[in-house]
Order: sequence, then structure tokens, then C-alpha cells
Amino acid sequence: MSKNNLSGQIPSELGNLVQLQALLDLSSNSLSGAIPSNLEKMRILQKLNLSHNDLIGSIPAVFSRLSSLETVDFSYNQLTGEIPSFPNTSVDAYIGNLGLCGHVPGITSCDHSSSNASSGHHKRIVIAVVVSVVGVVLLAAIAACLILICRRRPCEQKVLEANSNDAFESMIWEKEGKFTFFDIVNATDNFNEIFCIGKGGFGTVYRAELASGQVVAVKRFHVTETCDISDVSKKSFENEIKALTEVRHRNIVKLHGFCTSGDYMYLVYEYLERGSLAKALYGEEGKKKLDWDVRMRLIQGVAHALAYLHHDCNPPIVHRDITLNNILLESDFEPRLCDFGTAKLLGSASTNWTSVAGSYGYMAPEFAYTMRVTEKCDVYSFGVVALEVMMGKHPGDLLTSLPAISSSEEDDLLLKDILDQRLDPPTEQLAEEIVFIVRIALACTRVNPESRPSMRSVAQEISAHTQAYLSEAFRLITISKLTDYVK
Repeated sequence: MSKNNLSGQIPSELGNLVQLQALLDLSSNSLSGAIPSNLEKMRILQKLNLSHNDLIGSIPAVFSRLSSLETVDFSYNQLTGEIPSFPNTSVDAYIGNLGLCGHVPGITSCDHSSSNASSGHHKRIVIAVVVSVVGVVLLAAIAACLILICRRRPCEQKVLEANSNDAFESMIWEKEGKFTFFDIVNATDNFNEIFCIGKGGFGTVYRAELASGQVVAVKRFHVTETCDISDVSKKSFENEIKALTEVRHRNIVKLHGFCTSGDYMYLVYEYLERGSLAKALYGEEGKKKLDWDVRMRLIQGVAHALAYLHHDCNPPIVHRDITLNNILLESDFEPRLCDFGTAKLLGSASTNWTSVAGSYGYMAPEFAYTMRVTEKCDVYSFGVVALEVMMGKHPGDLLTSLPAISSSEEDDLLLKDILDQRLDPPTEQLAEEIVFIVRIALACTRVNPESRPSMRSVAQEISAHTQAYLSEAFRLITISKLTDYVK
């Protein structure tokens, strides 16, 4: 429930979710009022994040009874009072709250000085405070001057190598130098809302038609109310640059360049006029133009993009957020994978543990409790997307019912009944290909990640069309008969 526009008080009834274990995340909203002590009933909760809200009052002392908590985050609220005893917490979990105190390194202790302290000790405290205040004022003045200087300095056009130390502070464009940052500013009337074509968790996307006639998409990352760029946005910005600077693939969106200017960060991509696959599938185009042939080509293109990221990049790249919203379409419906803000570059095994990232309904089930990133996380998401394209709706109900289907013939479903009913049923060779796609998609969504095929084998199988001829009429094929794919 993070990064929404939720307001009002946190409902105390949330505490009744006593079986919630992995995470309760209400961060980056506009929640106000006190933290309900009823959350203390969630005795097996492992992670609690209430940061970046407008919460007031104290952190309930009863929270110290939550022995299962591994991490907490109460930062950037208006909380006051003593911090309860939590294991393994640092100052980062409480910064942005001026009234908190407690036994946490970097946080003021709640123990006040005795009124009978010696006058010498009192003087030393006064001197220390005065010196600190003067130092802070001087630093603030220096920082203000630097900010003014930076704001007045234009964002230079500069071509950098991907491994440059200044890569995240300057700008990289196409070597041809066809346009500059100021061309984009002029094309969007200084990022006027009328040029906005989308908003997401990390930023706003604008359409910019340059004087040359070239059209680009510009993502401007969000800043806080204090005009600071959040650590989350910085991480997303760096992830996209790292992932896309060296990537060259037909089915992955092209990054033209990036820039930091003033209080904002910008990424500039090629513009794809048809927008997202979600918009196409669930709009009028889903019925009129997304026929079975086009859908097969869409799935094949996404499979090749993921196979490239997993097997041809060094280090391998895991996207972590494969959804219909993050697949853009060219004019001929060729797919382009985009939005690498949560991508993970795989290194040694010890570095592949991470926090929750991705979209619910598409995340692999094992990721919620292992927090370990592997290529098989993307394989699962691909399977969900492939089924969604074939069915014309999210396959959540189908995936939930698979255990019952495999154990009971009465619960079995006909393939023809779960396919998108807006299209005529496929026939002949097209029917064979669709049967094969659904079989592979079901294999990709298996609960056990080790039993899922690799994206390389999926892409090769789809391209080679190695599926056998149908052993029976298409109208008689059931879902249970399509769960036997062997990688």
C-alpha cells in the first residue's frame, strides 16, 4: 500500500491481520494521526514500514513485544517520545522525526541532565551547543550558495563512457548529438502538464517533439517537498542507467540519455506511439488489432528480451517488474521492454538479496519469503504476462485453481473457455502454437522455481515452433493436459 495517496489515520483494524508475516508497508502516503497500538497483535510480522507520512505522537511502547520484527522504518514523520526497544535498528529508521529519543546510536538519549550538575559542566555544554549552531549556520550558508550556483549553471551536453565516475551527475546522449537538454525543455514548455503522458511511482513521463521532428519520452523523477531527490528515486535512476547504457536489443527500449539539472533527474527514451501493452490489450485495440498472430509475436518478443538480459549480459540483469504496463508497443505492435528502475544486476550469491520490488500479481511466490533475486523471478512474471495476453485478463484465478485442477477432473477447464473470448477461436497451425504457448506459460508459473524453464529455452522453443501436432481436437483440450511441459 506504499506510494499511493492514502490519507487519514491508520485503521486500528489492521492489527487484526495476525497472520501477516512478511511485510506491512504504508510508506510514502499522507497518513496522519497516531500509530494504533493495536498493530501489536501482529506477532509474526517481520517488516514494518510507516516512513514518509505525517504521523504524530509516540511509537507505541507495546511494539517492543513484537520479537519477530527484523526491520522497522518510522523515518520522516512527526513522531515524538521514547523509541521502544527494537533489535538491530539504526538511526536511518528514525531520521526526519525531531522529537524522538532513545538508546539508538545517533539519536538523542531520553535521560536529562541532573539539575545539580556542576556549573563547569553546564558551561561546557553551552559552549558545545553554541559552536555546533554556528557550524551548522555556516554549513547551511555554504550549501545555499552551492545550490544557487548549480541552479544557474546549465546542464552541459557531454558524452560519457558508461563506467565514468561522473556518469550519474552529468548527461549522456547519442553520439550523433542530435539534440540537447534545452531542446527538450523548449519542446515541453519547461515540462508543462499538457505534455504529460503518464505518472508512476518514481516520476512523471512527458512527450517531447523536438524541432527536428524527432519525438522522445522524458521521465522526470520525483522530488520531495523540500526539493530533495529521495534515495529511492536516486537508486531507480541509477538502476535504469546501469541496465540500459550497455543494452542493445530489438525488444528493449532505447535510452537516449540522462541528465541531472537543478533539483531533478531526467531519463530520455525513444518514444513509442502505441503506449503500453496494458492499454492496447484492455482497450479497443485488444479486440480490433490484437489478433492471435500479433499476440504470439508480442510474447515471442518479450521472451527474447528476457533471454538476452539473463544470458547475454554480463553480469546478468533481472528486470523484477515484468508487467503489461512495462511493455511498450511500436506502431507495428513490436514489443519493447521498459522501466528498469527496480532491475538487479546479478553478482555473487551474497549480493543477490534485496527488498521487496515488483508488482503484486506478477511477483514470483518464493520472492516474498526468500527476498533472493534470481532469473526465475522474471520467468514467473513472464508466464503471468503470457497467460494474461492469451486470456485477455489477469490469470490470478486460473493460477489459484491449478492445484485443484491437477487433482480433480471435475475442476478441469477447457482451454478454449479461458482464452480471450473477444477473438474467434484459433484454428489449424495457429491453434497448435497457442496450445504450446499456454503450456510454456503454465510451466513458467510453477511454484517451485527450479522446475521453471530458463528464458533462453523458452525463447528458443517459441522461435523454433518445435511443438507436436495436436493429438486431439482443439475444443477438447483441457488445462490439466497442458501442465506437462518439460524444460
